[in-house]
Amino acid sequence: MGKYDVIIGLEIHIQTKTKSKMFCPCNAEYFEKTPNSQVCAVCLGLPGALPVPNKNAIEKCILLGLATDCKIAEKMRFDRKHYFYPDLPKGYQISQYDNPICSNGHVTIKNEDEEDIKIEIERIHQEEDVAKSLHIENYSLIDYNKSGVALIEIVTKPMIKTGFEAKEYAAKIRQIARYLNISDADMEKGQMRCEPNISVQKKGTWQYKQGHIIPTGKNKLNPKIEVKNIGSISAVEKSVNYEIDRLIELIENEEEITQQTRGWNAEQGITEFQRSKETAEDYRYFPEPDIPVIQITKEVLEDVEKSLVELPDTKIKRYTEKYNLSQYDAEVITANKETAAFYEKLIGYVKSPKMAANWLIGPIFSHLNSANMSINELNLDLASLGELITKVEKKEILNSKAEKILNKALKENKPLEELLDSDDNKVISDEGELEKFAQQVIDENPQAVSDYAGGKDNAMGFLIGQLMRLTKGNADPESAKNTLDKLIKK
Repeated sequence: MGKYDVIIGLEIHIQTKTKSKMFCPCNAEYFEKTPNSQVCAVCLGLPGALPVPNKNAIEKCILLGLATDCKIAEKMRFDRKHYFYPDLPKGYQISQYDNPICSNGHVTIKNEDEEDIKIEIERIHQEEDVAKSLHIENYSLIDYNKSGVALIEIVTKPMIKTGFEAKEYAAKIRQIARYLNISDADMEKGQMRCEPNISVQKKGTWQYKQGHIIPTGKNKLNPKIEVKNIGSISAVEKSVNYEIDRLIELIENEEEITQQTRGWNAEQGITEFQRSKETAEDYRYFPEPDIPVIQITKEVLEDVEKSLVELPDTKIKRYTEKYNLSQYDAEVITANKETAAFYEKLIGYVKSPKMAANWLIGPIFSHLNSANMSINELNLDLASLGELITKVEKKEILNSKAEKILNKALKENKPLEELLDSDDNKVISDEGELEKFAQQVIDENPQAVSDYAGGKDNAMGFLIGQLMRLTKGNADPESAKNTLDKLIKK
């Protein structure tokens, strides 16, 4: 950025996959349900209703903290965060302020130069979601089904430098949440929301001290901007980059920057002013009096740790070292836990983990993409797939023929094992048998033979194609070429 430093902190909210809401027994599955059909006195904020914390939600919050190397607090306290919007029926949100359940963690991502960088996490805390507002011309509607759904907030330290890094970090958090079954983190359904805080400072005018950005000397810091309404991982990068450019332009034009919240307009690709940004003082935090302090015992931590699974970074390292996969192949396979699980089952049926990876990333992924389906929907016997790959490895079936067999099984939903048993699939390895087919091709195509004998090498391609047609694709192309060449030059 030349003479400027970009400072980004990212707040991510993830809805926890629980049956009931955070502080009441109402069904937490609100998506596409009849508005205001899953509510009670607690999530509607009616007088006298008392909250009861959801144990499963708290355990999932701790699990995310353990997965990101956070320090887990020994005691958990909830706080009231006050603000007055129609989507918050109580007039406050039950959240956490100065004593988050998880703190000082990190994840590792790759920057634009493919270098590993550590993004430090300041806090992960538990809270409840707000209702959904629907604005229609001159009036608004509120659906309280979402009000009170368990929510985890993850806040980074202000150390992200680019829109690309913000996108990669958000993708990594979503991936971890999905691996651990904490949340589906579907942004289209509102299960995950990203809110970057962005500021642009002139180089040499600031420093990072004790968790805060402070000015050096008599310099004055430019205010930060928060961006909301981001509906996809790719939009995280786009919104951050747009705001960086907008702020630099304001600074260059010596225009005033005010601390504010802006919304991302995906259709126009711009951010738009929403409101002035609140500070912690505006929220008037104080301890939630209706929920006692919760002890996080050693026994609780040990029980939660049982839900930890091997995460993508560890899998990638194991796949590259143990199975000799490329970094790219390992990253593609571990992108989601279902694909990684499929691969690990498949390699139990083959000798070459590398070949298994090639078949998964190649023909199988191609079919999944064209059919718009997930790997869990794939009706394929892994033992038969392993047998097919093994036959290719042993050169009992040509790779091209094997792909046709697999595609036929997938597209026509036929058992792969039945297609494998056909004699039409066996490679013609007998030299005498191959010579018979080659002689037939020579006899039936005198012009092409003459052209090849006269120095037109491309005629050989035609002859090989004719031989492959006669053998139903079961002749090795290189052997076919050598046999044809030998017979023509006799």
